[in-house]
Amino acid sequence: MARKNDRTDKIDTIVGERIREQRIALGLSRMQLAAKIDVTHQQLQKYEKGDNRVSAGRLFLIAEALNKPLSYFFNGEPDVMPEKHQRMCIEVSRNFMKIDDPSHQNAVNILVKTLSGN
Repeated sequence: MARKNDRTDKIDTIVGERIREQRIALGLSRMQLAAKIDVTHQQLQKYEKGDNRVSAGRLFLIAEALNKPLSYFFNGEPDVMPEKHQRMCIEVSRNFMKIDDPSHQNAVNILVKTLSGN
């Protein structure tokens, strides 16, 4: 195992935060993402905390699963959302997925885009 230093620890932490941030934004549980990348949820938790370094091949699988380019994990400091905000995003996502009518889903999407200024 490679020796860690302050610089690599920071990079591992940033990559882990980015993984967690995007997983939550997509409304995925740790178990769901772990299954997509063929690791245990415990291993994914270690990646997210920066305790274990993510290999290049595994990061490629994570990027695919999260619909992000590899560069996403290294561009600047992560946008860390307050925990209360993260929970609200998850709740909104879960409630959205419960809407059966596609036209209603589209209407909600248009509303959110309009409110966000996009």
